[in-house]
Amino acid sequence: MTNLYWLDKIQPSDRDAVGEKAFYLSCLLAQNHPALPGFVVPATTFSQFLESIDWLEPLLADWPHSSLHLNVDEPRQLQSIARSIRHQILSAKLPDALLSTLESAVGALNSQALIFRPSLTSWNPKTAGILESHAVRAEPQAIEAGLKRAWAEAFRARSLFYWQRCGMKIQQINPVVLVQPIFPTIAAGEVKTNSGAAWEIQATSGLGLSLARGETIPDYYQVQPETGAVNFQRLGYKTLAYNLKTGEGKPKKKPLLGNWESRKITNSTLLIPDFAGSCVELLTLGEKGQSEYVLEESQLQKLIELSQKVIAEFDCNVILEWTLNHTANSSEPQFYFTQLRLLPREQVAPSLEKAIAQSRTPAILKGLGAASGKAEAIAQVMTNSHPENADFLAGGILVARTIDPNWLPWLKVAAGIVAEQGGMTGHGAILARELGIPAVVGVVGATRAIASGDVVLVDGDSGEVFALAPHPAIDTADSNPLQETPNNADNYSTAAKMSIANYQSSTSERSSNPASKPRRAESPESVWGAPTATQLLVNVSQTSSIDRLRNLPIDGIGLLRSELMALEALDCQNPKIWLQDGRQSEFVDRMADCLSLFAAAVAPRPIFYRSLDLRESGADGSFGDTFEPELFDWELSVLQKVCESGHTNINLILPFMRSVDEFVYCRQRLKTILKNRPDQFQMWIMAEVPSVLFLLPDYVKAGVQGISIGTNDLTQFLLGIHRKSQKVGAGFNGRDRAVMRAIEQLIRQARAAGIPCSICGDAPALYPEIVESLVRWGISSISVNVDTTEQTYRAIARAEQRLLLDAARAIVKN
Repeated sequence: MTNLYWLDKIQPSDRDAVGEKAFYLSCLLAQNHPALPGFVVPATTFSQFLESIDWLEPLLADWPHSSLHLNVDEPRQLQSIARSIRHQILSAKLPDALLSTLESAVGALNSQALIFRPSLTSWNPKTAGILESHAVRAEPQAIEAGLKRAWAEAFRARSLFYWQRCGMKIQQINPVVLVQPIFPTIAAGEVKTNSGAAWEIQATSGLGLSLARGETIPDYYQVQPETGAVNFQRLGYKTLAYNLKTGEGKPKKKPLLGNWESRKITNSTLLIPDFAGSCVELLTLGEKGQSEYVLEESQLQKLIELSQKVIAEFDCNVILEWTLNHTANSSEPQFYFTQLRLLPREQVAPSLEKAIAQSRTPAILKGLGAASGKAEAIAQVMTNSHPENADFLAGGILVARTIDPNWLPWLKVAAGIVAEQGGMTGHGAILARELGIPAVVGVVGATRAIASGDVVLVDGDSGEVFALAPHPAIDTADSNPLQETPNNADNYSTAAKMSIANYQSSTSERSSNPASKPRRAESPESVWGAPTATQLLVNVSQTSSIDRLRNLPIDGIGLLRSELMALEALDCQNPKIWLQDGRQSEFVDRMADCLSLFAAAVAPRPIFYRSLDLRESGADGSFGDTFEPELFDWELSVLQKVCESGHTNINLILPFMRSVDEFVYCRQRLKTILKNRPDQFQMWIMAEVPSVLFLLPDYVKAGVQGISIGTNDLTQFLLGIHRKSQKVGAGFNGRDRAVMRAIEQLIRQARAAGIPCSICGDAPALYPEIVESLVRWGISSISVNVDTTEQTYRAIARAEQRLLLDAARAIVKN
């Protein structure tokens, strides 16, 4: 009835039949990498199965018009239809010929347990996290149940909803199932590469099911790709593990994971569906298993070595899923790769790509408006991650996969930015807002939908990008990319010069025309009104912003982002490079020169310098200070030099503070190095890690003199949503009830402790309506980007006036 595809015999021509998952595993086996053997049940077998049960029509009809009348936006109907389809699949009997073929193939695997991994033949949409695998005993009844359950995964309610939202017709749902042996497992996890950065390795106890379900925090490693050296490691939080039931695979007298004892959880039917043939059980780890890394040092190095050999064969980032198993063929545990996923650059949806190719009308791309304003100019698509190796023509629209802060030289001369990745609170978007150029992020496929030389209109308010026809001065016959070969600039030099001329002309016009300048007050009262009791501060990082500060009625700089200031001061090099090269004197001089400019611009008003937050470079806030104390000492020397030059308005904020011990360490280093600090000098911490909510009184006892609430990080950690993701939509919400309650608690605790409390994240600017609550709770100051100072001032003034009015009415009423 069917032809199975064995992994070690799959040919390139079989790729569409077996799907991406099986195809890449077959590539590993062909190159003698350690991958588990197995076979694929192709999609044609599923079609033959449907024919055998005479149930083709409801499944293969176009679902909006089929007899199912499926409406995925009606939850009850969706659940009912999904339940009906799955019941038909699970209750039907496999044809005898198919079952006989499966049993024969399973016998060749020589294993007592199997895993059935479903996927689709098409590469898009992705099925990671949608289709679950099923582990069963290698017995006829269990084999039949495992295959049917794997097929039925494609017809769960969540799956049907996902397929419909991805634009798939039901005829395109062609499930394939990869069948592999499964053995008692010590550990499982993944290796993820990142271009130009450290690899990331995750490891958890037992099968990878706990990791896929998010039920355990794995051990974490950062590895140097070239040398295999471990740069950083963090112990996970592992309390449970899934593994084969006792007696499956290699017999065991009692549950063990490595050398760690574990205990079976008897009532685990809610976590592990109980069906005939299931061979997985849930275990709790003992104290030893929870307190030690799951991989021994030699095992970790072996995994790194095996991964290096695989990754060397691919010219892109990958994710390698792995297991460490006990097998009957070896006395020692062996590593096996269970899945290989390539991470190429994002592709434009076929429909969009076709529309762009065939239509001469403007292509409208959608994204997230990250910096307001509009700009129309010549596009230049930049796919090179190293700006020093490419040229960018001033006045153009920078189109890239992500807005990398290291591209600061390009950002300063760009008229606008379009990026495929990123979120509203990423550093690149923050820089765009400070530089005053429109930016739209989260534009899927932008680097393919837009070509270098196209005229592009960027609307940073609506989040729309209009890719217009190529400029007539450009020779569009040459399709070679322009972004990484400066010599190709001649092909569009005329258009580029026009773009630069227009850019410079408009810039000059804005500078010479008073009506085009932002409204600035000769005195605070002349434009904005009387000063407010709640201080208004600004967030800055670039010296080019200083001119915009001089006449603003602000109370100081509430956040000087040193890591972004360092890009300008250190020629866009990571401070760690300067540390490695031992260039302390030059580092201190350059950073002090920049900091002095800001201090002089707002004196005698205070400036709060936030020490280097290098999490985007692999370090983590103040943890980076304790981990590399020399770099923190250099920063303190910078502050010392600025103070000695006569600036008395400098203060320090420590970022990403996670424990009182970290603060005590930093405070001791400050006392040792920054001896001649001004009397009014204060040392604050960022309140962005949720633990500060519970430990603020302890921080104050340890010497914290003030806090600044970082709403960007606080929101992502409270809600579990990455702040830079363009895919979360409204999920990343600084007005969420949990976030607002946390902010209120921090403000009230600070007032009770008698210390100032500021807020410096993007929330007050993005959601002006929350300013009234902040003022009511007693916030000391609000710090925002320069371009939102006026709207924030008006929100503060309105809130204070409302409080005064409410108080007056209460007096009159009484």
